[in-house]
Amino acid sequence: MSRQWQLLALEFDQIRDLRTDEEIAESLAQENPLWLRISNFFQRHLSVLRHLPPGQLVLWKLEHWGNSTTYDRVPTSPGTQPMSYTKELLDLGHRIHPYTFTERNRLLLHEDIPLLCDLDVGLVPIAQKTPAEDASGATLRARLNLGPSDTLLGAGGMLHPAKGIDEIAVWFLRTVRDPGTHLFCCVIPSEPGLTEDVVRRRWERAAGVETSDRIHIHVGRYRQWEWMCSFYQAIDVMLVNSVSDSWGRMLSEAVGLGVPTLTRRAECATNDIFPDLVFVDDFESLSREDFRVLVDEARDRAPRLARYADTHYAAPLVEEKFLEMLRAWTPPERLPEFDRLARQPEQRRLVRSMLDR
Repeated sequence: MSRQWQLLALEFDQIRDLRTDEEIAESLAQENPLWLRISNFFQRHLSVLRHLPPGQLVLWKLEHWGNSTTYDRVPTSPGTQPMSYTKELLDLGHRIHPYTFTERNRLLLHEDIPLLCDLDVGLVPIAQKTPAEDASGATLRARLNLGPSDTLLGAGGMLHPAKGIDEIAVWFLRTVRDPGTHLFCCVIPSEPGLTEDVVRRRWERAAGVETSDRIHIHVGRYRQWEWMCSFYQAIDVMLVNSVSDSWGRMLSEAVGLGVPTLTRRAECATNDIFPDLVFVDDFESLSREDFRVLVDEARDRAPRLARYADTHYAAPLVEEKFLEMLRAWTPPERLPEFDRLARQPEQRRLVRSMLDR
């Protein structure tokens, strides 16, 4: 009798899952996924795979942060060498199938990790999220005491030098003097102790100003999608200053929701995922006059870019592309099980949960 799998695809949270690696492996054996997704070069994934019998179908999501960053180029556990990790992973006896989001990512992964050149690295983009029904930009603007004629600029992401939020804040404090123009930064701390007050004082010192009352700061975390929808609805212009991204979720989310967006010119995925973006060479030296010209261009292009996002990255389209990739890599003897599971709504829901990250 042929084997039956219970799940089409599954992944585990290598950061938040508090179980031992042996317990996770035992649970995976019971849940019996046809495909198991792992990410990047994290030792915990490798450890769990060591506890599984050979032959598991493994979908390996790989990211590359580009050539412009002076920091790490790929996500790894501390002290992990991507080449040695790749060799050990391929030697475990599982069926490893890597994929990434963009052609640039794939080329750079091949360049940095030659072992990957021997593998078929698939391409599937990140899916656009469905806007949250309860989001309200008007409510958020009211909380900030903004009037209808006020302009709200937006920036956000990890508070790390490679993301450039500090540079945007200091540029704003030094350059944008219009009392009706505000900056709203939603930041994720990269180290303990980075409260709103600490961040604000840091920006004021760097800009040489005494007050930053036109800057609004939200210290948050990942996966606050309803709040982020309100943020995108509230702002008038999005500023993306990252030089290190494998996709650029805050870029794609803002553009997809029709927000006029200025993007830092960089050798990473933020410069690849949309045609005809409005680029900024650097915000630090951007004059107020040049900024106005670029914003006008971004407003003109915003509707066209939003349509591009819907045409190429809408969740149903990405879901089909993802499933086509998995099916192409599924061994012939397991295809009947793949097709059986892919017809089940709950299994499709599990797959969809993987597509926007």
